[in-house]
Amino acid sequence: MYRPSPPSADVVYPAITYFLGSWDIAICADFILQGVLFAQIAHYTALYEGDALLLRAFVAGLALITTAKTAQGLVLFWTINVNHFMDVAAAIRFTGSSMSSVDVLLVAVIAFYVQMFFCARLWWISMNPYIVPLIVAIFAFALIALTMYTLADKSESVTWFTLHVGTALAGDVLLCGSTIYFLLRHSRHASQQTAGILSALMKLAVQSAAPAVVCALIAFVASVAWHLTTPGTNAYILLAIIANNVLPKAYAISAMWTLNSRKSIRRAYSIGPPSSSATSRYPTPDDLELSLLWISYEENDSDAESDDPRQRE
Repeated sequence: MYRPSPPSADVVYPAITYFLGSWDIAICADFILQGVLFAQIAHYTALYEGDALLLRAFVAGLALITTAKTAQGLVLFWTINVNHFMDVAAAIRFTGSSMSSVDVLLVAVIAFYVQMFFCARLWWISMNPYIVPLIVAIFAFALIALTMYTLADKSESVTWFTLHVGTALAGDVLLCGSTIYFLLRHSRHASQQTAGILSALMKLAVQSAAPAVVCALIAFVASVAWHLTTPGTNAYILLAIIANNVLPKAYAISAMWTLNSRKSIRRAYSIGPPSSSATSRYPTPDDLELSLLWISYEENDSDAESDDPRQRE
């Protein structure tokens, strides 16, 4: 059996520790987060059977593309650690093959898919024709930048990756900030009960967005630092690879966290089915997050029953 000659120690250590090691950590983290995501999807399936078809289709699509990302990671993990166990150079070359392009594509698709969900949510809350298209354009540019990263040569690829992560980070911060702003705007003239709902929604927006924002920030800082230092394998590329591979699952978990929190918020504030106001320019507070677009009103237990007269109509 052919055994490749081992490279020198000063080449093997950084290559394994900072590059191949980062892929192993990133893929293992992906496996764990996919398990969390499966649990969230199972929870959603059990409790929100009455959701709108479009929303259930979104969850099904999210399950499909995130599972594909995990399967791709499994192939990468097996090839690096089994097929090329004795050949570090071949393992490194494989990570830069077409498999790497598939990984980048899946990262981009999952991130953009979830970002559009949150943009639709922001539109439902704000009905603002300026801020929502701006955020969508920012995310579209981030998607284009990641596509260019796969097509650019080695000297320009880091620049495109930095542009992608930086733009996505800016879009995430703007999206979260806009969501909180419009919820605060609605709370100014809301009743005490509705103000409590909006406060819970603002807290949810911050908590669910935090993991993705932290991952995007780490990936951005690490990629910039790696670009500014002497090119090669170092700790910055390790952080960039791990954070970038964890980022799409953080997005997906954030979306499912938001969807699965609706019923607990409703029960905490005894909210019945929403009624729309024909005289209001914006949706009424009850229409915002707990509208028919976002929540199921088919309760399976007696605790969900309400005395709200709107439910008896």
